[in-house]
Amino acid sequence: MKTEKEKTPFKHRLFLALVPAATFIIRLIGLTMRITLIDPNAVAPQARPAVRYIYAFWHNQQILSAFFFRGLGIRVLVSRSRDGELIARVLRHFGFGTVRSSTSSGKVNALRGLARELRSGHHAGITPDGPRGPLYKAQPGAIFLGALSGHAVVPFGCATNRVWRLRRTWDQFEIPKPFSRAVIVFGQPRHIPRRMDEAQGRALTASLEGQMNALRQQARRSLEKRGNSA
Repeated sequence: MKTEKEKTPFKHRLFLALVPAATFIIRLIGLTMRITLIDPNAVAPQARPAVRYIYAFWHNQQILSAFFFRGLGIRVLVSRSRDGELIARVLRHFGFGTVRSSTSSGKVNALRGLARELRSGHHAGITPDGPRGPLYKAQPGAIFLGALSGHAVVPFGCATNRVWRLRRTWDQFEIPKPFSRAVIVFGQPRHIPRRMDEAQGRALTASLEGQMNALRQQARRSLEKRGNSA
């Protein structure tokens, strides 16, 4: 019978061993960045809202989000894949709690776990296009979680002027470069009905996707405007 160490590929074990170093590098890069928060409705966790929210953001913005929202105890849904294990370990270094998901019933159980975290007084974070895409296309998880928990979904969009982009990944994963500038724009809370049919769920998911992409474009325009005025 194979041991757990033998089952795990050497490359993956190496990546896991490098997590503390990767966390240090991300923190160092983040400290050199200029990050602007646009939050007209005071719903960002830094604003300490009286209620708990489900924050929805795109999968390729995890590094910027991990640094900017560090230390706030947000609970995040992360897949049970090997890549997910790497992400989960990095997030824990930044003070996030993780709820692990897999396909089919495993994902539903994970969303129920996030709902419990919301009831316990924690904000939750979810990437509607994760864990496998397509890029910038929302899946129904965030809407389902909103209906299940009774908590509003708050989307936000990000843009960074200088990044390393992992072009072989499905999400074109972004790693901000040192001394780059970023803008994060928060939208309005979306209250999800506790009961809805399949058509309503699809419509709400499509609407959330549109709002998230509009916020991403707003962040990009704001970033370009600030660059031109610098």
